[in-house]
Amino acid sequence: MKIKAFITIAIIILFQTQLFADEQNKIISKLYSSEWTVNCSSENNKECNIERSVFTNQEMKNKLITIIMKTKLPSKEVRFILISPLGTLIPSGVRIGFDGKFMSKNGYSFNICRKIGCITSMMVKKETLEKFKQAENLNLEYVGPNGQKINIDFPLDGFTKEFQKISKT
Repeated sequence: MKIKAFITIAIIILFQTQLFADEQNKIISKLYSSEWTVNCSSENNKECNIERSVFTNQEMKNKLITIIMKTKLPSKEVRFILISPLGTLIPSGVRIGFDGKFMSKNGYSFNICRKIGCITSMMVKKETLEKFKQAENLNLEYVGPNGQKINIDFPLDGFTKEFQKISKT
């Protein structure tokens, strides 16, 4: 049983590593976006999230990246969760920007890496939330296993409309 689990994890890591090792400074452009999904609890402290993923295939079976925005009403705080692919250099984290302008020259660290990917989670300031609402793309930059930079443009079309469903702002 442990051998099967090890082999499965090794295959996933090798697949992700190969995806990133293909070309240096490559902008991955053949990605397929899911629709935004909205999920809310029915408790008094209503927790809601919107989620979208991008996939490497048109059948949307090979998930590459997922972003989630969480709210918990009546609070106006918003939490951003980014699930990044395995096979990136952990110390480098992920650089995040909007429409070609990165928020920082340094990457945001991964909080933890699991089978589903490496997770970055942070509270979102009001001005950053406005950037999500106004931007066409969320820009993500990773460092691959050979030191190459991998840039991914994550489409934000429809974000504002869906975010309004989970917030009172």
